Amino acid sequence: MKLHFIILFCVVGCLQTLKAQIVPYSILYNDTVVNSIYITMDADSLNELYYQLENVHEYAVEFVYKNGLAFDTLQNVGIRLRGNTSLESAKKSFKISFNTYAPGREFEGAKKLNLIGNHNDPTMSREKIYFDIYNNWGLPPRRVSFARFYINGSYYGLYTLTEEVDDIFLQNRFGESAGNLYKCLYSSDFVYRGTNQGSYNSYELLNNEQQNDKSDLIHLTDILNNTPIENLECELEKVFNVDGFLKIYALDISTGHWDNYGANQNNFYLYHNTKTGKIEFLSYDADNTMGVDFFGIDWTDRNIYAWNFEGRPMVERLMQIERYRDLFSYYLNALNTTLIVPENIFPHIDSIRELIAPAAFDDMYRTYDYGYTYDDFYNGFTTNAIDGHTPYGIENFITRRVNYTSLQLEINNITPIIKNEKSIPDLPQPGDDVTIQVYIKDDLAIADAKLYYSDDNIAFTSTNVFDDGAHNDMLPYDGIYGTIITTMPGQSELYYYFEATDNTSNTSRLPVCETFNLHVGYTIPTLVINEFMAVNDATIADNFGGFSDYIELYNPGPIGIFLKGKYLSDDFNNPGKWELPDQLLLSNAYLIIWADNDTEQGNAHCNFKLNGSGDEIGIFSGIEYAFSVIDTISFNNQSADISTGRLPNGSGNFVILPEPTPGANNETAIVIDSAQQFQFTILGNPSFGNGLMQLDLLEPASITIDLFSINGDLILEIENNILTEGSYNYTMKTAFLSSGIYILRLNKNGDNFYYKFLEL
Repeated sequence: MKLHFIILFCVVGCLQTLKAQIVPYSILYNDTVVNSIYITMDADSLNELYYQLENVHEYAVEFVYKNGLAFDTLQNVGIRLRGNTSLESAKKSFKISFNTYAPGREFEGAKKLNLIGNHNDPTMSREKIYFDIYNNWGLPPRRVSFARFYINGSYYGLYTLTEEVDDIFLQNRFGESAGNLYKCLYSSDFVYRGTNQGSYNSYELLNNEQQNDKSDLIHLTDILNNTPIENLECELEKVFNVDGFLKIYALDISTGHWDNYGANQNNFYLYHNTKTGKIEFLSYDADNTMGVDFFGIDWTDRNIYAWNFEGRPMVERLMQIERYRDLFSYYLNALNTTLIVPENIFPHIDSIRELIAPAAFDDMYRTYDYGYTYDDFYNGFTTNAIDGHTPYGIENFITRRVNYTSLQLEINNITPIIKNEKSIPDLPQPGDDVTIQVYIKDDLAIADAKLYYSDDNIAFTSTNVFDDGAHNDMLPYDGIYGTIITTMPGQSELYYYFEATDNTSNTSRLPVCETFNLHVGYTIPTLVINEFMAVNDATIADNFGGFSDYIELYNPGPIGIFLKGKYLSDDFNNPGKWELPDQLLLSNAYLIIWADNDTEQGNAHCNFKLNGSGDEIGIFSGIEYAFSVIDTISFNNQSADISTGRLPNGSGNFVILPEPTPGANNETAIVIDSAQQFQFTILGNPSFGNGLMQLDLLEPASITIDLFSINGDLILEIENNILTEGSYNYTMKTAFLSSGIYILRLNKNGDNFYYKFLEL
């Protein structure tokens, strides 16, 4: 029955999305089984965890995971309590962190896990049911499964295992994670409170903390509250995903989720999607749904158009706009007739009850807060009045809510829904074919759909977009419309917008105002990563006297490069991690960036550190150029105070430099002695089994090249001969060597020269 539920929902209720949501499979969220998680920790630490409620310290524990045949053990995993009011409950909720004591570590694609106790939900399943509907409603998926949770061998009860909203979540849903992520706590009402960031403390910034720039949030509230209503649709859609908010608000009303923005003004995330430039609205903490109440309000029959409490401008102002009110009603009706209609959802709810019933039966902690019995658990799905704050069982609530919504709905024909525009490729060249797709849906039928495009944003040409499967539009009649246009030689910009008209002459436009802008052609600037040191213990101090990792950028080109709008990152999946400073890098100039994760020390200090055991560095163009790669380097183990740089300077391969040269030409580190008349260059350094060397002689000489251990033991004899003028290349097979530092000695006519050599 569960499989039927999922298929039905995706066929009937899902709005197709063109912005791919790549959500890798993880056994953690396999909801056909109940996971088991075992924590082993010091008894005194467990006592502190339970009785020092405001302690945010994460205790290092052993973590064991079991799921059918899957079994894994991790050491030094962090654990702490989570929640606000739930901290006072007897059945606690927990956050598990895999990377606190092992930076960068993930388990099954997760850095953190949320174990939700659901202490005030007798069924312990409302969070799961809400997000199953949420996910099948075409919203950015938030995965939830179930787990038995044990500490030091004792069973602590049945928990929902809820996916963390973090950079991994954002990357998988939106294709990037560089924008501001806000966790919106109580009193997050979208009221404009001026430009002082301190007035927006209920919007907790979860990333980009050092920049601590909430100007995007303040700009959104300013537009929402202060734009004349006749202009609001145009201005708001530039900065906010209104459609996504209306879908979630309709879902919250359908499920009685009052502990949200509309009523309790909390429990939502805001994410500034840098790819679209819009802020996304996302739900969390949905255990107070489907019949749970603390206000003495009957949420089954509450008027759907006056459902929110007062002082909620995101609802109040949107409902003043006819198109938004009609779309909201359309979404409510779609939920009412597909996703939460009893004959569709009840089998799924019943399957959840049967899946978790054995784990719930064994859970004594569920009895400690509200005295819930096993009968309360089992009957809470269908029986009313389990206690004062659960006046309705889940299925009873849904039945009544569906009925009352049907009576209250005011259905008008909507204007066509146009969303999720996509162009392929992201960065075409002049003369390229560009596939442009968009999703269009209407409550009736689409009579006409057009793309308008231009190279100057003044004179536009129109062409039809099609949903017939023959115009690069995916499958026939799936709501995804497409066409192909060809850019012109010399064209530098492509501007376009969509219009769709239904068979009652209702017309919509995307974007509502302005146009989409696609750059055509992109010349990669002459900007390179020229040198880096990932373990700077004592080589060069920054402007504050600290020894920080450094990255040297270099412009080998003939003209200066403006760095603003370009980005530096240590994560190729997050290219927009740190914007380069607003300055001109002149031709043949160098810039040292300190990778110390301390942006408060100046605009040459970025928001990440390098990992000496292996990392990656990339320079990327801005979002308008699809974060195109300018230059990248990946590296493995680095040794302290040894730098890696390009030879020849600015263009060659990365090699271990004989000496660090921050802010200078790397070739100054090579021994070039005009009196000795030779040049010796080590390539393939560090080595992964083959060391490469090049010797250039400007005169005949007696040459000996040997490799020694760091203790002075002779390892290899590479050359011992009288050589004539010319270039000589050597491949030194070093796969048999242990990892470490070695010394290359070159003897020319009796004079010794020494070089560091690193084998990984």
